[in-house]
Amino acid sequence: MTSELPTTVFPASARPELGVRVSVDAPADAEGAWIIARDRVPKARISESVATVARHFTGVRTVSQIAQELGEPWTSDDVGGVARRLADAGLLRTDAQRGEGDRQLDRGSRWRFQPPLTVQFSIGDPARLFAALRPITRVAVEAPGAVVFLAIVLAGFVVGLLSTDDIVGVLDHPVPLPVVIGLSVAIVLTTVVHELGHGAVLSHFGGSPRRIGAMLFYLAPAFFCDVTDGWRLGRRGRRVAVALAGPAVHLLCAAASIVLARFFTDPMLHAALVLYGLSCLMITVLNLLPFVQLDGYLALMSALDHPHLRRHAMNAAGETLAAMLFGTMKADRTAVGGSGSTRRGWLVAYGVTCRLFPVVLVGLVLYRSSSMVAGLGVVPAIAYLLTVALVIAVAAAALIRGVRAVHDRRPDAGRAAVSLGAIIAVAGAILFLVPIQPAHQVGFAADGEGVRLVASTSAELPAVGTAVTLESNGIVLRHPLGSATVGSGSAEHDDGVDLAALVPVSASGLTTPAWTRGLTEVETAETLPPYGRATFSDSRATNIAVWLWQAFLARPVAALGSEHR
Repeated sequence: MTSELPTTVFPASARPELGVRVSVDAPADAEGAWIIARDRVPKARISESVATVARHFTGVRTVSQIAQELGEPWTSDDVGGVARRLADAGLLRTDAQRGEGDRQLDRGSRWRFQPPLTVQFSIGDPARLFAALRPITRVAVEAPGAVVFLAIVLAGFVVGLLSTDDIVGVLDHPVPLPVVIGLSVAIVLTTVVHELGHGAVLSHFGGSPRRIGAMLFYLAPAFFCDVTDGWRLGRRGRRVAVALAGPAVHLLCAAASIVLARFFTDPMLHAALVLYGLSCLMITVLNLLPFVQLDGYLALMSALDHPHLRRHAMNAAGETLAAMLFGTMKADRTAVGGSGSTRRGWLVAYGVTCRLFPVVLVGLVLYRSSSMVAGLGVVPAIAYLLTVALVIAVAAAALIRGVRAVHDRRPDAGRAAVSLGAIIAVAGAILFLVPIQPAHQVGFAADGEGVRLVASTSAELPAVGTAVTLESNGIVLRHPLGSATVGSGSAEHDDGVDLAALVPVSASGLTTPAWTRGLTEVETAETLPPYGRATFSDSRATNIAVWLWQAFLARPVAALGSEHR
């Protein structure tokens, strides 16, 4: 939104009123921008002149009265034009909202859904908290704090390089259950500090964090701090600093943990520090990727001074692809940020990546989860399948929105039919005609009686005579231990297999029902651990459609049956 006034106007007798929970916020500093917000979430930057007019929209004065009060150069047409622009953006109160009166003003929802897969729950107003943190933030942000931060990060980098073999060893072994629990708690607490870092830096620069709370972000639990008030800051560098404050917290914790791990010899504590450091480093890297609405995206958007960059890019990508495939009408380029041909080119490429990256991210999460939940019983399997159903529903809704958008742009019927037929043919060929030979994984257990395969369902066990490779059951990495052949005995059900045979967590006393089958011709270069992983390939090639079923659904669905109680 700019100070340019549209030609369509409100009648001079109309009494415009800002919408429910819509506010006009002043700049945070001398170089900042005016913001119009709903539910304290900025919707657009506006000029000071438009802000002056909008603040008069109280529902008391008419358009002509507001123009008279403002004086020259404002006219009724000018004021009505601003009102029309705000009405078109849904920022003026409607007759229905007036009927509900002040009840809506007090009913701000704590729950928010942000497509495609983010649900937020706001805890409350964090203003007092960040006001109390300002003295600490001042020390951290200024020169002494920056020097200490760089020194710790550099030390962590050097120690990490010197400890490569040690780190690989930790990743190549199962993790004790107490470490998993402690690590989970530490990561949650660090994420809280991460979000506080965003809000504290914004508050330090004069902004006001609007909301803080918990959320589900692409199926993963997380916390959030709404720092969109940063758009009131005039300097891009300060907005970038607000966005990067959170990743800086995780990077600092990662470096400090790797350094501390060097001085502790207790195996469990040492493993916990290494895994915590690597987890914080991974979270830092993930947060800096600019393809989802995380800190890296906010930093990029702030550096380019392009609000709603991701949405504009995805709109540009969708418009370009629809024009190429279906012959739809192209929108004015100003609708996607007012960019020229060169800028539009990278905007489209960025938009395509932003569309694909969440698909890959959610796919990886589901793929890593499918086999694990099948080994944990019926309840986790049901939760997983409900999550898959939610993902499919969200994808279907996005597809419907896309079809409607294409239809609204009046596609060329012949071209659309040809393109749609080609898309269906190519997708069908990829799913059903491209042969693949997927590898499968199950667990193994080794004791004085021999080595046997372990799986949550009998269908997962390979056939008699199949060659398998025995591997370590590391939390991240695995190395070969030997080879074996599936014996001729039938699969047997065992009500008390150690959980470590199915998941890379060592937990003495925790067992789960499973199916087992003995191995013969076991050849190893070292003594086998009590539990590990066994990999094997299908004797016959299959197609991608079957692999998708097996990788994402077969094991959780089988866990619901009578085989696994």
